[in-house]
Amino acid sequence: MTRILTAVALLALLCAPLATATADDVREVRGVELPLQISVGDHDLHLNGAGVRSRFFVRVYVGALYTTESVTDANEAITMDSPRRVHLAMLRDVGRDTMVDALEDGLENAMSSEERADYADEIETFKSFFPGDFNAGYTGNIDVIPGEGLIVSMNDEELGRIESDTFAQFVLAIWLGDDPADSDVKSGMLEGRD
Repeated sequence: MTRILTAVALLALLCAPLATATADDVREVRGVELPLQISVGDHDLHLNGAGVRSRFFVRVYVGALYTTESVTDANEAITMDSPRRVHLAMLRDVGRDTMVDALEDGLENAMSSEERADYADEIETFKSFFPGDFNAGYTGNIDVIPGEGLIVSMNDEELGRIESDTFAQFVLAIWLGDDPADSDVKSGMLEGRD
């Protein structure tokens, strides 16, 4: 019996660092576990920060920004010449039309009327990537890869690509621009890391 207890205690000691490492590899925001490190293509990205989008006191989604290096300046985050990811984790159900309208409003705030006219095809393509409702628990990623543009996925399924670095920056400005979708999400995404 003593051998069994000793073996169990030894096993617990050996496994403790693994359990700690797993807990340390994520950050929890409003019940959403965000990995501290992810891969986009051949690049390792790290969680730069996260915030909660609220509308009329209702929490809608957790928005997170992943970057290759720590960044606290919005313009730098939008224009940096390395991959970035905006990750959205839905906290409640949002209808497709409501979400697409919000994304379109964000682009309207990020672009001049001339830019919207120049990128009208890209805007329509971007909106077409979202065929259905955004249900609680859904996750979406917008990957921005310089030289490739942006890649949109929902629940780990790629929905489409737009090969325009400039348009990709406009999309990032939905959350990081001068008139962001939510200032709390913007400041959270730009926390930076040590």
